[in-house]
Amino acid sequence: MIKKGASRKGQRRRQAIAAAGARDEEEIHPHRPKSDEPVRLDLASVGIVKQIARIEAKPEALQEFRLPKHGEQVWGRQQTRREYRWVWLFSALAIVLMFTAIAMVNRRSDQDTGTPPAALPGIVLLSEDLDEQSPLYAFQQNPYQMRLDAIKVLRQVAAATKAEQIRALIRKSPDTETLLAKHWKPWPSPPLLDDPDQLQSDFDQTSGTAFLWLQGTQQDGGTFLAFFVREGDTLLLDWEATMELGEARLSSLAKLPTTHPVAMRVILSPSPYYLPTLPESDYESYKITNLAEETIVWGYVRRGTPEHQQINGLLQHDSPLLDAISSVRVRVKLRRTDDVNSQNRFFITEMLHKDWVMP
Repeated sequence: MIKKGASRKGQRRRQAIAAAGARDEEEIHPHRPKSDEPVRLDLASVGIVKQIARIEAKPEALQEFRLPKHGEQVWGRQQTRREYRWVWLFSALAIVLMFTAIAMVNRRSDQDTGTPPAALPGIVLLSEDLDEQSPLYAFQQNPYQMRLDAIKVLRQVAAATKAEQIRALIRKSPDTETLLAKHWKPWPSPPLLDDPDQLQSDFDQTSGTAFLWLQGTQQDGGTFLAFFVREGDTLLLDWEATMELGEARLSSLAKLPTTHPVAMRVILSPSPYYLPTLPESDYESYKITNLAEETIVWGYVRRGTPEHQQINGLLQHDSPLLDAISSVRVRVKLRRTDDVNSQNRFFITEMLHKDWVMP
């Protein structure tokens, strides 16, 4: 039955279009059932389809996305082993050339002096030319042996129980016998001489006289400072300098100051201690001490005098290129000041010698 509003001509056209569509679908899907029932899919068939449809990436594409191996640089370029090999070769060559040049210089120097090489090639030995005219020449020839000789002499002097036992070991002066009779006493405590690390030593000279000093500690915790001089081939202890002997003890001079100058072996250090009668504008102040006692007194010297210039020269106060020295050992003459209370204040009237060893 034809619906209302539809002509036969339109119905034939629709049937023709439907028939053509059915033929096309049958050509595309020839095995599709023509019924309207749902189609059951075979899982095995689906797997085969998936296996066929899988797209495998080409090896060239995988190579582009391969992760870098450990140690490789992605954003930069790491130097190859060959490049590193050239760096090491050039470094080794430079070292060989340097040692070869040093060896050639040493060999040429040995040929010029006529002496065989004393060290392996490439090792530079620094030799210091010693002045045979210098007072220090006798000590500089073999400083290690001088140190050993000094320790041996000091050990014997420290072990002596009588003054007669040290006479052959000490330096003689016109006043030695008098000073021995007045001041000699056994060494207060054995010096610690077996540990080289606890000993200090050096050479110096004063007014053309060379000496060696040896400093260390004693068994009771105190310190010692010993001086040695050479007479011929014999090393002797300068007992007077070692004992810091003068015309009076510093402690005695502090208690009973004298109006006449007294020669003393003391240590001078800069001091800021001034008095209205001894102003800084006119005088230089020094602290006066020694090693044997704990007594402290103050000394004053007028500015611009030869004594003031000599002391400041030893302390290097006027040198713009050298660092100032905190203290210096000297032999000076002291006398009391003119104040009513001048128990611990003295004028430095004369600068005798640098250090405690006399010429």
